[in-house]
Amino acid sequence: PGVASVVNYGLNKVRFPNAVRVGSRIRGRFVLLSVEVVTPEVLQVCERYTVEIEGESKPGCVAESLFR
Repeated sequence: PGVASVVNYGLNKVRFPNAVRVGSRIRGRFVLLSVEVVTPEVLQVCERYTVEIEGESKPGCVAESLFR
């Protein structure tokens, strides 16, 4: 409530530790890492995104996303 807009501020630490084969089942995991007050009206949120591949020990992608 009260959010006027959200801006994608960029990505940090993007890695692709494993290839995702055609037809693979994947799942996205999102973990909130931090919320910082930039100004009284602006928050910066950092989340870690992980793309898990069914049957694989290594994920297909791991990245940190920033948005305000």
